[in-house]
Amino acid sequence: MRQAWRCMRSPCVGRFPCAVSVRTVVDSGYQSARADAGRRAKGRVSAILATTGSRERKEGSMRVVREFRLESLLFAAFFSTLPLYSPNLVMFNDLFPASGEVMPWFVNAMMLSAVVTGLFVAVASLRSGGAVFVGFPAVSAAAAFYVGGFVLFALALAVPGFGVGVVAFVAGLAVAVGVVPLCLAWGTYFSALDMRQALFSLAVLVGMGSLAELLLSAVSMQVGLVAFALLLVLGVLLPLWKALRGELSRTVRDAAEGEAFVSDPLASELVASVDGAVGLLSSARRMASVLAMPLVGLLMFGFLMGVRKFMLFDLIYVEALGGIVAAVVVLPLSLAEMRCPLLPLVYQVVLPLFALALVVLNSFPVGTGPQWLAASVSYVFYGVIGILALASLCAMAHAREFSAPLIYGLVVAAFALVSLAGIWCGSLPLFAYQQGGPVLLVLSTAYFALLVGVPLVAAWRREVALPVDDACAPVEGVGVLQERCERLSREGGLSPRESEILAYLGRGHGIAYVAKTLVISESTVRTHVKSIYRKLGVSSREELLQRVDEG
Repeated sequence: MRQAWRCMRSPCVGRFPCAVSVRTVVDSGYQSARADAGRRAKGRVSAILATTGSRERKEGSMRVVREFRLESLLFAAFFSTLPLYSPNLVMFNDLFPASGEVMPWFVNAMMLSAVVTGLFVAVASLRSGGAVFVGFPAVSAAAAFYVGGFVLFALALAVPGFGVGVVAFVAGLAVAVGVVPLCLAWGTYFSALDMRQALFSLAVLVGMGSLAELLLSAVSMQVGLVAFALLLVLGVLLPLWKALRGELSRTVRDAAEGEAFVSDPLASELVASVDGAVGLLSSARRMASVLAMPLVGLLMFGFLMGVRKFMLFDLIYVEALGGIVAAVVVLPLSLAEMRCPLLPLVYQVVLPLFALALVVLNSFPVGTGPQWLAASVSYVFYGVIGILALASLCAMAHAREFSAPLIYGLVVAAFALVSLAGIWCGSLPLFAYQQGGPVLLVLSTAYFALLVGVPLVAAWRREVALPVDDACAPVEGVGVLQERCERLSREGGLSPRESEILAYLGRGHGIAYVAKTLVISESTVRTHVKSIYRKLGVSSREELLQRVDEG
């Protein structure tokens, strides 16, 4: 042993096998001891969680139902009249003979103006936070433009010679100027919900809105106009009331003061130092890194809804029926007792399996039962995609990494752009062949391949390059573990977001899991983790787990 010790202290230690052997043994023993300590701490934490996990998940499901806000039912009225969702305009095509002349002016002006308005709001929100766009003056003016624009649109359709082109164009501009702030107001309202709450609420509300849309397309002109006008007014009441009370602008300001929207210091310097366009692109890239698949799905949904209107038995528009069935499919997901984060499970397991089933059905010859079933069920599939994407956006706003006006300004602009592209493509000869079925099949299959391929690539990367994360460890903890984390948070002076992340780290979860669960970027989680380590005086995950275990 003395000989070995002398070899370790010798300047030529690297030349002698005995020295290398002893150093290797010492280093490996130290690393092994640290790893064993971490595993023991993690094992004791897991033992605590094992007795409480099932009860927590049941309580979480009940909480989602119990905290559903009845006032949010008014969103169903707003959704059923939202003109950016092109199936909502089908009623006017069916009821008015003059729609062929009026509709292009109205739709083109509205969609293009919505793109410009959404981008303007997003750029302005980078600098000011966007509270002004959800204040009472802005929301009340938006409601007036929104309702007034639809009144002009109805007059252009119903009154012969009422300045068809000019009036329809002005109506489209007015509706666009009104609909963007109203979307921001509703989005800010729903930013109080976490992922499961948003998914449950939106499934209920989108299902009800799709049912209202289906009924509107099946009634007479007079009844349809009266019902649409009533829904139009109901859809703006809650944003007006919340804006009048100052709740919406206060939500945006509190989020800006409580948590920086750009948590990465490098990104903060970038946004502060560059012009609006570059800052907007930077924010869009960071948003895409968090919710790439939901955002792509939402845009695909908007494009396909704009391209094709498909009727079932020449009686029912499948878009509306698909929204109803999609809501029924999503509801159990929002209430299911799961040990894994919801979004990764849906986008890595549920939707890829759904997509593979549609690929198989689409492989049958045209006109056969399976192929017809695939064409109908695909609307359900994209309805599910749309609801999941909207809930993901609410969860992103809830996480406060980005401001709600920035999120919804960008998304409204992008959705209006792809919807307009879909409407334009629907008039091309390429899409006229078999009602665009072959082209849409190619696009849908490409998206299905993306859904299947992304999880496979992610799994391969984890296997060969990344440490395995505890993807299916318990999601929530109460009792002893929660008390320990809260006590450590108070002792270290952690912020609310850092305390939330500490609770996940204390249960043994990794950075990727925390980012997926809280719907924030991994770089933001790393920034918070460094701050947690510094405040608690630890330098590794093993030391942190030991602190949690010791209480």
